[in-house]
Order: sequence, then C-alpha cells, then structure tokens
Amino acid sequence: KGLHPVGKEEKRVLERKAAIKAAFAKLLVRRKVDRPEMLLSVSNRRQTKEWNRSARVNLLKLSVKDAIQLLEKENMQVSIDPYLPDVLQFPPGTDLHDHPLVADKRLILQGWSSCIPAHALSPPPGAKVIDACAAPGNKTTHLASLMKGTGMIFAFDRDLRRAGVLKENLHKAGAQNYHVVCADFLTIDPTAKEYAEVSCILLDPSCSGSGTTHSRMEHLLPSSQQNKGKAQSETDKHRVASLANFQEKILLHALEFPGLERLVYSTCSVHVQENEQVVCKVLEKATSLGFGLGTPIPDWPYRGQDLGQGGTPFIRVDSERDGCDGFFVALFERSHKPSLHQPGSHRP
Repeated sequence: KGLHPVGKEEKRVLERKAAIKAAFAKLLVRRKVDRPEMLLSVSNRRQTKEWNRSARVNLLKLSVKDAIQLLEKENMQVSIDPYLPDVLQFPPGTDLHDHPLVADKRLILQGWSSCIPAHALSPPPGAKVIDACAAPGNKTTHLASLMKGTGMIFAFDRDLRRAGVLKENLHKAGAQNYHVVCADFLTIDPTAKEYAEVSCILLDPSCSGSGTTHSRMEHLLPSSQQNKGKAQSETDKHRVASLANFQEKILLHALEFPGLERLVYSTCSVHVQENEQVVCKVLEKATSLGFGLGTPIPDWPYRGQDLGQGGTPFIRVDSERDGCDGFFVALFERSHKPSLHQPGSHRP
C-alpha cells in the first residue's frame, strides 16, 4: 500500500506483488486472523501508527505562502510546521511522490527531524558554509534555500558516486552557490586559504542510524521483538563505540576552522554515546577555542541528557513520542576567539 516504483527495491517488490499478497492470505488463515496488522504484537501495533507526512518548501523556487495557496487549490490538507517555518505538514497517508511541486523540486520530500540541523545552524545570507558530510544533499539544499542562494557552500563527500549524486541534487534544486568537493573532510586543512572565511559548519557524520528504525520498519522484524529490552550485543557495542570515536575526531577537526562562528553537530542516533557523550568529550577543547553551547530551536520542549555540563541545550527528537525519525542536534557558538598564547589556538 502506498509503494511506488521509484527505485530498484520498490520495483522488485511490486514485481512480486501478486505472490506477496497470496503469501499474506495463506499466513492470515494459518494464524487465524483477518487483518495483516493482527500478525503484529500489541506493542508493535501501537508503534506502527502512521506519521504525518512532511515536505520542505524550496525557497529558491517557491515561497511558503505560494506553496500553501497552490496546495489548498487542490483541496489538500496542509499546515505550516510550528517550529520549522519552511516545512509543511500533511495528514498521514498523503501521497506526494508524483506531485508536480515535488517533481520540479519546489517541494522537497524530507523527514521533519532532518530539517532541524539547517535551521539550528541558520547561516546568514552571504555566509561561507561547510557541509562536512553532505551526500545525498537534502541538508545541503536546505542550507542553500535558507541562504537564498547567496554566499558559498563547500559540500564534502569522499565517495565519487555519492559526490555525483550530491551535485545532481543541488543542480535540480536550483542551487548555484555551492562547490562539491570529492574528498574526506578529515583530510582538509582548516587553515587553507579558501576556507579562511568559513563561519558556519554543518556536521552530520556517519552514525548508527538507531533513530530511524521505525521509518526503515526494522521494529516489525521478528529479531526486533526477540531483542527488545535486551542489552546491546557485543557487536553493536563495538560498532557504536567505533562510530563515537570517529564522531569525536571529526567534530574536533571541524572546530579547528579559524573563522568558525557556529557549528551544528547532528545524528539520527538515539545513543547517548554518539550524542551527548561526544559533545562532552570535545567541550574542553571547544571552550579553549572560544566556543560555548547554544540552544537551537528554543521553543522545542524536549532536550538531551545533562551529563554534568550545566544544562541540557541539546535537541532530542523521539520517534514514538514525536512521530518522526529520532534525532540529536547540538549547537556550538563562538563568543570570542582565543589569544595566540592560549592552548588550542592557531600559531602562525
């Protein structure tokens, strides 16, 4: 239901639609139930409630006001999100995949929580910005949209194919203020002349993706039920620890850019180890460079854990509570630049 032949996986499933329906019919008879949802546990039936659909207005091509007017002419139910003013909310089940506004990138289909990082960063028009882990480009095109096509975005991805996808998505979105760099961000010299005026960095590095299990429907797998309530396996612990080490390393590297004023660190993970703990581990170095923690999207009521750092300014989004992918967002703001003699400062 609601599946469209937009990718190779979807096409493969739809090619087997008749066989899948027949298998479901046999399974319903064998389990003595009359609806597919009755095959799920009671807790999973609660978790599978449908989420609102969200779409972001691409301000490079369309205003929010005009988007609302066009959609209401079609008698569509639509509202502006109360926290993110360029994000539109639609009732569960709204199908926008084939909509003309989506086809020509005036509307971008993007999960609500993944729209938070660009707003948390809020780069001013004309700024020079880095998207450190950019592909496939939803957050990069969001930055371009908020910057009204001005300034410059340096968008990094180390994989040639992904960098090509990133460039294509930026072009389709109507962005022109970008330079795609096919390179590992960790290999970039923060003191290089071309990055001297970079004032904002969006850092959304590789993570466990543990906040997206609902949208990936992993909670419906038998293994998910079997593992519910159990401690992480040794393999999972090792993976999360490895990711956290990488996240700490790349965050420390990002903080070294001398002209930096604002940095957003975000993940779609629910693990404290990848989120609050990573931030706390770099906080001493960040403080020595003149950074403190800001409070992104101040009206958002749900904040991260206080790990003894004097408050909880972090954004936390919970999939079950908030009806979207789980997310974590931290904002670093520079209040002053260190003197040359201070530890962590750059020397000529």
